[in-house]
Parts: sequence; structure tokens; C-alpha cells
Amino acid sequence: MPKDPEKRQRRNAAHDLEVVTDPVAAAPEAPAPPAGLLKRTRERWAAYWASPVARLADPVSDLPALERLFALYDDLERSNATVKRRGHMVTGSQGQAVLNPLLRHIQVTQGEVRQLEDRFGLSPRARLSLNVTLGEAAKSLADLNSDFTAGGEEDDDPRFDVVDGEVLDGAMLRTCGSASGGLFRETRRAYLPE
Repeated sequence: MPKDPEKRQRRNAAHDLEVVTDPVAAAPEAPAPPAGLLKRTRERWAAYWASPVARLADPVSDLPALERLFALYDDLERSNATVKRRGHMVTGSQGQAVLNPLLRHIQVTQGEVRQLEDRFGLSPRARLSLNVTLGEAAKSLADLNSDFTAGGEEDDDPRFDVVDGEVLDGAMLRTCGSASGGLFRETRRAYLPE
């Protein structure tokens, strides 16, 4: 039988919670792109700084790594254009047909780009590893606070399904310990039918 709610004692005292104000209202101002980038890379730079993910980046301390990432993007654009123009096979030093060495360079550069993209959450999987989903990134702090302040009924708390280790959905909950006279080195819970 569950304990009367009036007699319940909380060992984990509730703290007064406050609504948090939004410290970052908008995406940070976009720094100037590195010099010498292609137009397409500069457009990507502006698009990055306008995205919700840019809120996670520090425009000061993260800037060198972000500049390196966009320089790599630029290098990939140029390398791919050269391979497209010259082809996958080029003439080697002895006149033989060899694989274009830029293909290996592209492959290595793509690996470096992937690592930097993961650090800055530029793919869905990277955002998940940073605990940011697209919905959360777009959700404002005001929305999160409204979810918090909406509250709920105390009876909806699943922790109240088991009160004092006695009843759980009509099944008896028995706590078993070691046979050392009440010193519980290991505690096991067994759910037994009534």
C-alpha cells in the first residue's frame, strides 16, 4: 500500500528553480572570411555564421580552426576543379598514364574536413554527439522555459509508482541483501507476484 502523500518525506529536497534568461539572443556576428577564398567558399562562410550551430562557436577562440576548415573547403573546390579539367589519369614522368596525384590530396583533405566538421557540429551525427539536435538548436530558451514553467501533476511522477519499496503495479517489491545481519554489501531487488 503506498504511503499517504501527506506523510511522504523527501530526502532530496526540492530547490527553488528559476527561469533562465537568454544570454545569446542571436547568432554571433560573422567575422570577415579569410583572404583569398573563392566566392562559393565565402558564401558558405556567411551561411555558417547565420546558422543556429554558429551559436555554439566562439568567434574568438574557435576562429583559427574555422578559418582552417574553410581554407580546406576552398582547397577542395580548387582541387576538384583541376581534376575535372585534367581528368583522373595524367601522364607520369616516364610518359605512362598514372592516377592524378590530386585525388590522393583530395582524399586526405576530406578526412581533415570531416574531423573539423565533427568538432563544430556540422553534420546531424556530430550535432548529436554534441547533444544538440536540430530541434533543440532552433528551439529558443523562452520555449524551453515555457516547457519548464508549464509544470505537471505530482501524480504523473513515475517515482511515486514505488513508495517505500512496497508496491509496484500490484506486484510485491522485496529488497534482498547479504546474510551478514543487515549489512548490505550488495542490494538486489526482486519483483515477485503477489
